[in-house]
Amino acid sequence: MKNLAIALFLIMITYCSYGQKIIPLYNGETPQGNELLTLEERVRLDENDEIVTIRNVSMPTLTVIQPKEENNRGTALIICPGGGFQGLAYQQEGTATAKWCVENGITAFILKYRLMPFPYAELDKANPSQRDSLFMKFVHLAVADGLEAIKYVRNHASEYGLDPARIGIVGYSAGGTLVGSVAHIYTSESRPDFVVPIYAYCGAMLGDEVPTDAPPMFLVWAADDQIASGNPGLYEKWKKAGKSIEMHSFYSGGHGFSVIKQDKPSDIWPELFMDWMEYQGFIE
Repeated sequence: MKNLAIALFLIMITYCSYGQKIIPLYNGETPQGNELLTLEERVRLDENDEIVTIRNVSMPTLTVIQPKEENNRGTALIICPGGGFQGLAYQQEGTATAKWCVENGITAFILKYRLMPFPYAELDKANPSQRDSLFMKFVHLAVADGLEAIKYVRNHASEYGLDPARIGIVGYSAGGTLVGSVAHIYTSESRPDFVVPIYAYCGAMLGDEVPTDAPPMFLVWAADDQIASGNPGLYEKWKKAGKSIEMHSFYSGGHGFSVIKQDKPSDIWPELFMDWMEYQGFIE
């Protein structure tokens, strides 16, 4: 508990310094399904007191990081870090992506979505074929948080200088599972304008049919990443339905590359993504 309190205090100092803030989803009320979540949230910090990972999330939030007003291009990107639904790779995939967004005039919203309890004894005892079924009930909670995040950003677009028709959502690994699920099961209120699954795990993705008004999708993965091997199937599904889809399958990159440069072919995906957003009209 002390560790969490210190982390939250440090977070608030940072937000006060840079004009950033934390938004509790569901107006801070306990969301439906939290009876499954019984463990206290835990945060791991690095030597600079920055958040590295978060576990046991039960109260979801959005952390808002805005570019300078003169650089704001009117586009929002909700960021969903990965972590196998057992944690959030907050620094590697959350704050790193938010920094990239702000540098490019995009308003970032890091989603701290609900996770399964860690450790989770049933998962440790399960064989590989059983793992997806164990994930599912927690995937539903995480996806509900993603849908709620989209509604929040759209309903408050004017407060952040955003175009309500330019709200995207990006997710890595398990966060990509969340994003791919959102792309299948949104409502008119929670429809994202574009979706960006990055080395998404597709085995636990929700939804079967491609919606008739499915959003454009930008899909990225590396061929040397077995966790993301389901991505070609997602591409074919969108393509077969006649929906807008672009996929980049890099020869090398591994799993977890985020926006971090590692001298591999996957390093160029953020630049390709910017080009795609401009071509699609999601950024000026």
